[in-house]
Amino acid sequence: MKKHILLVDDDPGIRFALALKLRGAGYEVSEATDGQEAVDWFKDRSADLVVMDVGMPRKDGYVAAGELHAAPATQQVPILFLTAQNFALPSDVAPVVRRHGFLTKPFSPRDVVATVASLLAEA
Repeated sequence: MKKHILLVDDDPGIRFALALKLRGAGYEVSEATDGQEAVDWFKDRSADLVVMDVGMPRKDGYVAAGELHAAPATQQVPILFLTAQNFALPSDVAPVVRRHGFLTKPFSPRDVVATVASLLAEA
């Protein structure tokens, strides 16, 4: 059975490239355009892992991750954070981010696939 990845990014080009690479690696991929859509997506579906951009409109990746981790049904879903921001993590989100993966842009889709595989192996 294929592992299911929810890919969350407001940039359609990044979503396209990553979805293509993840599908090519054998994963089932669903997409969301921002953190709010990701949280809503989980109301009636599930995924094995989330690849989530940090800087997005409506609800950023950190806020969405906090909401997912507060819900019993999604609190164990690993998250790979993607960000263009290279700064110290806010203290309230640092434990959540350190529990999961974190890649700073620019990154290669190959790095994303490798990190996804690693996170799924640990889960």
